[in-house]
Amino acid sequence: MKKRIMIDMDDVITDGTFRKQIEEYIGEEIDTDKTGYYLQNALGDRKEEFFRKGPLNMYEDAPLKEDAYEVINALNEVYDVYLVTSYTIPDAHYQEGNHLKYKMEYLQKHLPFLRTEQIIYLNDKSLIDFDIRIDDSIRHLSKGEVLLLFDAYNNQKITKEELDAKNIKRVMNWQEIAEILL
Repeated sequence: MKKRIMIDMDDVITDGTFRKQIEEYIGEEIDTDKTGYYLQNALGDRKEEFFRKGPLNMYEDAPLKEDAYEVINALNEVYDVYLVTSYTIPDAHYQEGNHLKYKMEYLQKHLPFLRTEQIIYLNDKSLIDFDIRIDDSIRHLSKGEVLLLFDAYNNQKITKEELDAKNIKRVMNWQEIAEILL
């Protein structure tokens, strides 16, 4: 029986264009030390205005991270691969239908070898067991044989000691993932 891999989407296979869209809207670069995990915190009291301006496609023209296509395709031959991603947007729940649609379109275009049943939309990733987990959020790396934290803006303050204590390895790119899992 193949081992099961959970791969997160945002900040793991793509950065999307959300950051760029917010920065254009506010007219300055986002300081992630101030926003924390949610980039939309940079909008301050303009969140409602930003999200109400129309459907927000965070993935339009967004590239995959370097080597993501090749490595995920190779992993898909060896493991049972599942892309597990949230479609909710804190502060903009009325955008969720559009967000779900844009995510699916992006994945079908950029990772066409994944079947629809390999894509799971779920906020609480602890509900499903996986042997291997790849995510940019430490809270989604609570259980599994291999836990890989994909380096991203939102996890820079997590120390090596904290990761070691939870048996989590930080990876910087998809080539490192290939070296570990292939």
